[in-house]
Amino acid sequence: MQYYAIFTRHDYSDEVGAIRSKWYKVGYLKLAENGAKYIRLFQQPDTKFFCFETEESLPDIPIEN
Repeated sequence: MQYYAIFTRHDYSDEVGAIRSKWYKVGYLKLAENGAKYIRLFQQPDTKFFCFETEESLPDIPIEN
């Protein structure tokens, strides 16, 4: 079984104006040995999310640095 942590990033300016980032752990992705994939998000503790492959193309979401 493999676990991957899921994080969100909050960028802010410190007291001298430098851009800093804080990372918050918001959940995890679990890959089971039978190939199943699950997401657990801490803000929804009693909800299980299941991941399935899809044939439809999804839009790319740009990630800002």
